[in-house]
Amino acid sequence: MIPFPTIAMVIAALVAAVAFSGGFAVKGRLDKAAMGRAMAEVTKCQASREREAREAAEETAKRLAAAQAAERAAVSALQATKHRLAATEQRLKENLYALPTAGRCGLSGPARGLLNRAIAGDDLPTDTAEPLGTTSTPAADSGGSTEAAVGGWIADSVRLYGECRARIDAIREWDEVTHGR
Repeated sequence: MIPFPTIAMVIAALVAAVAFSGGFAVKGRLDKAAMGRAMAEVTKCQASREREAREAAEETAKRLAAAQAAERAAVSALQATKHRLAATEQRLKENLYALPTAGRCGLSGPARGLLNRAIAGDDLPTDTAEPLGTTSTPAADSGGSTEAAVGGWIADSVRLYGECRARIDAIREWDEVTHGR
């Protein structure tokens, strides 16, 4: 027969092996559960990130659309201002050339009145013969320029200044829409 200590050792070894394999199986199940929870967290994080990216893309698209609409409105307003300024400049030049003093040197009172009204943005008179409230004598000749030529140069300057101001206003309006300033 087999001595008792040997049987006890074999039984102890078998119990240890069964306990070890059972512990290993339990640990494997616990690790699978932890891995499942970790994968669920990763999936939740990915879904959250995708949702945030989609919302950011939608917000960006809205802001881009608003910026493009503001750009179109600013360009339209700028073009309307340019056309208005060009028409005003044309009427101003026509009025300047129609003045009885257009061929003389310097700027007469009526010419200065027309130019001052154009700079102030007032409507120009349709009849250039009407008095404009300025009756001072013409300025001295600065080298052979006629009143109409000097007035035309000033009219061009008024138009260019108005266009520049309109561009700055268009940029300001666009900036307010796109950046909220």
